[in-house]
Amino acid sequence: MPDTGIITPRQYANEADYAMMRQLLVEIYALSEGKTYCSVGELDWWRGTADDPSAVANARLWLHGTDRVVGIAWPRRDEVDLMVHPEYKPIEDEMLAWAEQRRAAETDEPPTLTAWPFDSDAARIATMQRRGYLRGSQFFFYHIRDLENIPTEVLLPEGYAIRNVQGEADIEARVAVHRAAFAPSRMSVEKHRRVMSLPTYRSNLDLVVVAPDGSFAAYCIVWYDAANRAGTFEPVGCHPDHWRQGLGKAVMHEGLRRLKALGAQVANVSSHDEPAAVALYHAVGFRVIDRNYGWQKTVRE
Repeated sequence: MPDTGIITPRQYANEADYAMMRQLLVEIYALSEGKTYCSVGELDWWRGTADDPSAVANARLWLHGTDRVVGIAWPRRDEVDLMVHPEYKPIEDEMLAWAEQRRAAETDEPPTLTAWPFDSDAARIATMQRRGYLRGSQFFFYHIRDLENIPTEVLLPEGYAIRNVQGEADIEARVAVHRAAFAPSRMSVEKHRRVMSLPTYRSNLDLVVVAPDGSFAAYCIVWYDAANRAGTFEPVGCHPDHWRQGLGKAVMHEGLRRLKALGAQVANVSSHDEPAAVALYHAVGFRVIDRNYGWQKTVRE
């Protein structure tokens, strides 16, 4: 067990910190047996789609020495996400204490803070229970799929086609289909443009289904962690006018095909406990390996 006494916390400072955060997530995934709280692509997605373009500066880092991040706390409104190297789990107590103090200072009302540990993360759950957190009823499924036996042909209704987003010319249509799929949505052209500028983004993995009238009917972004040969789907959506035609399944199959061509061996996707989403991911070949329940605490200064 490393000497956690030499760990120093500080606020996010610059792009060099962001590179260290990304490196930590790669290291965590390599040790996680295919399951992680946040992939490098999801980190980019969070950063790009934040309402505040500078929201990454809210992150607090725990460093071993001066140039190795071993823990990240990313607070967002009344929630916090913790990403911690498995060898440094004891610092999670300090990370939660910081997040609670920060949240308590935000409002005069008794505020709540929610975190989302995996059911299998007994150490984090024990820490949260000691700190007074209670498990709620809301949860996410964590699904994985290996890339063996993926379809060699993607089936679409007549008149539909799949292609990747083609830069600036497609941004408005790309944002429109996202907003329709997740209405009400805060997605914007500015946010998607930020997403496209981030390190893990690949335009050939930002996929859309084009309807016969030229509009975008469905979409997904796939994020590829080349070091771990793993892909993450985030997000996946379909315009309500095109539901029940197999478009979500088709665009995800194309994403899997493209991942495998890049050398990927596994893919993952998370979802709320929504029957339609779960049915889609199961139809594409994913299986659930864990859940993240929301654990909540009322915090006071």
